[in-house]
Amino acid sequence: MEQGLSSYWWIIIIVAPAFLYLVFSLERRGSKEKKRFPENYINGLRAMIAADDDNAFVKLKQAVAEDTDNIDAYLKLGDLFRKRGQIERAIRIHQELILRKNIEPNMASQVRQSLARDYLKSEKFESALELLERLAKDPSMRAWAQEKMIEVFEKMRQWEKAFTLAKSIWKTKDQQSKLAIYKYMIGNDLYNEGEFHKARHAYKDALHYQENLAAPYIMIADSYLAENRKEDAVEYYKKLASYAPASVHEVAYKLEQTLFELGQYSEVESIYNSVLQQNPEDTNILKALAGIAEKKGDIQTALDALTQAVGTQNTDFIAAARLVELYLRSNRKEKAIDILRGIQAKLPGGPLQFACPYCRTLAAKHELVCPNCGRVGPYNKS
Repeated sequence: MEQGLSSYWWIIIIVAPAFLYLVFSLERRGSKEKKRFPENYINGLRAMIAADDDNAFVKLKQAVAEDTDNIDAYLKLGDLFRKRGQIERAIRIHQELILRKNIEPNMASQVRQSLARDYLKSEKFESALELLERLAKDPSMRAWAQEKMIEVFEKMRQWEKAFTLAKSIWKTKDQQSKLAIYKYMIGNDLYNEGEFHKARHAYKDALHYQENLAAPYIMIADSYLAENRKEDAVEYYKKLASYAPASVHEVAYKLEQTLFELGQYSEVESIYNSVLQQNPEDTNILKALAGIAEKKGDIQTALDALTQAVGTQNTDFIAAARLVELYLRSNRKEKAIDILRGIQAKLPGGPLQFACPYCRTLAAKHELVCPNCGRVGPYNKS
């Protein structure tokens, strides 16, 4: 009997320490899990998901006060500071996190990503680029970092760098059209420096990526005019009429003036009529043809062109006003009054506007580069 009891004691002596170790480990594990996922942190994340930034801000502040090692809570708190416009606070938080020795590589990349966003928001582009170049070496961050680098290059107007990086990663047709804009902007910089020959090379490169982009044709013609090469300028005005006819009205005065100086003014009508063949509803060209007819004294042809323009776009008040003027000069007052009544009925309407696809800034014309945020558009109809 004593021998049996002694054997039980040996079992207890062996098993008890193991049991105590297991209980201690479970308690410790449970306390770690509670520490890792405290209530305020969880509630802060839930508030962020619900887009309740104010509540998320309060809960995350409480979470970091409870646990200074909760790096993710600090990270998200910094992001909320940025959203509130407190950029310097966001930068300070994210910079301090980067310096922590116990931060895991994946979390470090996320912190650098947030810090890069801080720098972009505060327009500290050099600092942003330094971080983005590092993040681009991380396969999980590469695509995001490269797109943001392009954004920075656009804002810094470093068109050559934007083009080089974008060309290496962009493959779709829409992206290819943006490459054309980069080349066009490179050409503009050269044009402004008086490097007309080099500028034309850049503009022609732009047309390689988007043949129907109007701006390069116009600037090539302008560069030739700057060198008094009028025949070459006219050649590119004609190309503009072929590939981007909707923009011919933008150069109507220069085109007519150049052809007049060359003694070839009669070609103007031929060019305008070729545009109308492609787009019979181009009211700007109809107005231009009306102007030519009026100069010739052919008032009826001018009236016909303006009537067609107003019929095509009944909010074209310029065409309507010119039509009124011609009717009055022709002693056709009743016709003029009818047009004026039509104008009065349509006055509440406004001009078509265009919007930046990034910051939604509105403009009256189709911009290639947003004057507000500096991004390459192009603008879309709003």
